[in-house]
Amino acid sequence: MFEKRNRQYYEMTKRQYEEMQCFYKKLGYSPDQTAKLCKSCFGADIQVNDKAYYSPNWTFFRKYNYSRESFSQSMAKGFPNPLFGGAKPLASVPMRNSSREAFAMADACAPEEMAAPGGMMGMAAPSVSMSAPSAEFSTAETHDVPENEQHSPLDSPQLIYSANVNTASWTYLRSKILGDKYIDKSFVRIEELINSYTFDLPLPDDGGLFSVTAEVGKCPWNDEKELMFLGLKGKKARNDVKQNLAFLVDVSGSMEDEWILVQMSMAAIVSKLKEGDVLSVIAYSDNTVTVAKNIECGDLDKVVDVILSIDGIGGCTNGSEGLENAYSYLTEHFGKEKNNRIFIFTDGDFNFGVTSEGSLRELIYSKRDTGIYLSIVGYGERNFKDDKMETLARNGNGNYTFVSNPADIIEMLWEKLVSSLVTIAKDVKISVELNPEYVSEYRLIGYDFRKLTQQEFHDTEKAVDGIGSEHNTAALIEFKRGEAKQTYPSRYVQASSSEKSDEFAFVEIHYKSPEGEDLVFTKAITLDELKQAKTANVDAAAVIAAFGLIVKDSDYKGKANKKLLGDLLRDFSEYRTTDTKDGYTHYAVMKKYVGK
Repeated sequence: MFEKRNRQYYEMTKRQYEEMQCFYKKLGYSPDQTAKLCKSCFGADIQVNDKAYYSPNWTFFRKYNYSRESFSQSMAKGFPNPLFGGAKPLASVPMRNSSREAFAMADACAPEEMAAPGGMMGMAAPSVSMSAPSAEFSTAETHDVPENEQHSPLDSPQLIYSANVNTASWTYLRSKILGDKYIDKSFVRIEELINSYTFDLPLPDDGGLFSVTAEVGKCPWNDEKELMFLGLKGKKARNDVKQNLAFLVDVSGSMEDEWILVQMSMAAIVSKLKEGDVLSVIAYSDNTVTVAKNIECGDLDKVVDVILSIDGIGGCTNGSEGLENAYSYLTEHFGKEKNNRIFIFTDGDFNFGVTSEGSLRELIYSKRDTGIYLSIVGYGERNFKDDKMETLARNGNGNYTFVSNPADIIEMLWEKLVSSLVTIAKDVKISVELNPEYVSEYRLIGYDFRKLTQQEFHDTEKAVDGIGSEHNTAALIEFKRGEAKQTYPSRYVQASSSEKSDEFAFVEIHYKSPEGEDLVFTKAITLDELKQAKTANVDAAAVIAAFGLIVKDSDYKGKANKKLLGDLLRDFSEYRTTDTKDGYTHYAVMKKYVGK
């Protein structure tokens, strides 16, 4: 077992403490259960101190039970560093910047100076910065790949990409904007911004696994172009499917500031579980320990006790060993007719065991036929390993989101992710062919890391994302009207326009059933269908895409700038009422970004 250490504590303001109480009550916890969850976290007490630093991102620095002093005073006295759990003085150990900054700010700022009113359940949104945020020191990592290019339908007839249900890029970007912090544009994945929004998509009405709808609209940043919105919505799975979940909890030193958020995330998920569902909890750092086995859900008192039994210990992050143990455990306790899924709560900083992205890809790829699914919940800021978590989700029958405050947990976990835990289709790959009689050139917006070759599209062993119950997944294609020309002539192959004059596009989807059967779905998008489509989907997607192009400083942003985005937000009044969580909606975040 992990070695117990001296009792430590987290400080938060009275306002934050009240917000945490409101959070647990919203999830349906009783007053007694709420009191227990608000009393301690991962072996540390929670104390109320209105002189504590108010962090809108809900990161907290664990302290020992000694009088509160400045960072420099603590270093001079040589107090032990909670991150490393022992005897080393602060002056001799490299501390995480986030902890150092929090300590300094706590000494310099009163909570009322750090936060402005507003936000869901009274959660504070950060005050507007008087100057543009500058680049900051960071060891965060992500994929940085070239953007998709423009093509002629005669040169590249198939536009192929894998389905996406991840939202991590949106919530990470939202936390940066609301915190007036520097944005690294390589973290901006426009498809995740688009897919974080709930579009008006119909459920399949013919007994199929998903519906496919299309709509065409104006392109705000290029008057010569138009946009085609393509949306998929998964069917609603049976509501009697039981859950067999394993929580894999990162209790290493790099996660110490985030443990309160982790505890709140776990509580949000288990509050949705019902009688007959089963939960196990595994904690890992240097090594792995099974905290609880096969706990019957439905009794929240028992589940609360399990959550509170986790003890944070610090140390290195052997994420690969944790994953191996979680998969082995669920394989041994596999539930037939159940949804078998691992939830991993981590910042992705795997610095012990298997650590490289390529090796992690191989490890998780070898697990994809176990029938066990993977959900990744990411945390952190300057040490956030986005690339590793995205790789694990994409190659492990998984999905991936990021949370930085209680509002993220409510929206992304409690309202969205938990409601779609049951996977209805695996390895969903989408091909779109645009009729060269009507389209002279096209470009897929986003999905830069998810584009596929024809060989990968037809390779039934190629692992990509799946779609869960009632999941939405959408794509936006920028195109130019007119008859296509073969831009790059071939000596032996000559392409010509289509004779299918009633079709604008043809969609082909390759996927697997949850049991592993290879299936194909096709749909012709006709000109008449596009004329009759009258939803606001394409307009909403266009606003979000314009926002993404600006933040990413895309080579394809055309005339998109903050002024144009402000005009779009003002004109699109429906956007204001799509959500009710004031301060955290797409509309509110984009409005703050443009400075209005």
